[in-house]
Amino acid sequence: MPQPAVRPQRRVLAPSSAASRGPSWDEAVDLFLASKRAENLSPATLENYEWHLRGSRARIFLTDYEITSPRQLDAPTLERLQAELLAAGTSPALVHAFHRVWKNFAGFCIRRGYATASGVLAVKAPKQPQVEPETFSAEDERRILAAARSARDRLLIELLIRTGLRLEEVCSLTVDDVVDGPEGAYLRVRQGKGAKDRVVPLNTGRVRMSKRLGDYIRHERGAAAASSALFVTRRSRDGVYEPLSGRAVQLMMRRISKDTGIRVHPHKFRHTFATRALSAGVDVMALQRVLGHTTLAMVSRYVHYQKSDLIEAWRRRTD
Repeated sequence: MPQPAVRPQRRVLAPSSAASRGPSWDEAVDLFLASKRAENLSPATLENYEWHLRGSRARIFLTDYEITSPRQLDAPTLERLQAELLAAGTSPALVHAFHRVWKNFAGFCIRRGYATASGVLAVKAPKQPQVEPETFSAEDERRILAAARSARDRLLIELLIRTGLRLEEVCSLTVDDVVDGPEGAYLRVRQGKGAKDRVVPLNTGRVRMSKRLGDYIRHERGAAAASSALFVTRRSRDGVYEPLSGRAVQLMMRRISKDTGIRVHPHKFRHTFATRALSAGVDVMALQRVLGHTTLAMVSRYVHYQKSDLIEAWRRRTD
């Protein structure tokens, strides 16, 4: 974490006898991560938790204030962490993420008896500016698809932009997760974020993604039939085609960004999907279920920036 221009006067939270009782900070983090792993959270979520609690930025703060035990985590400590991150130029969104993870960790430690300062749970998160989610235009989509170097990459991009799946979810899809039943075609997303299975419809009135997926499975993916993964590597290792990794997809998108001059990243496809779905009249409750969001509040930002409804309302004005 970059150092603030002026280091604030620090109050060292001395590792007193109270701090010496119970697990150390790192031991408590290990126990916290184990509890989250037992809740079947994704590896990416667990990695995110660990980075916020003892990654490079967290470690500097812990060292500066000589924090060695969760018993030293109180309200002033969390407020000081947030203030120092903001003073160092950290984005409000990342500071908010630290707030959320550290408070989650504090609650765990209090429930387990590793910490007693319950006032930390009342600390408010720093206010985040309202920022419109980045989306792709129709022309952006055309250029991105044209820059894809294989049928697999084109289909993967189309699937992201038409389903709103997260990166780890699309990489975890298997052939059996593409279902075309009497009630319609859909993807079965198994144990997505929050360990929740869900159904994501595939076809609209104009686009039959189920047919494109079926054609791909039968004709383009044939050499990989021994693997159950929907998207696999284009080259085999000892005759085995391995599931396509999230890292490989990110590298592919980085190359397309360089070739097109368009900022391409997985979550931008998700934002585009949600924004287009609302413009097409999809119910907010249905969109929440398809996106796999826990609350409507997480979908509300897309509603907040819906321009089409506002513009249409102004067209109907007679003044």
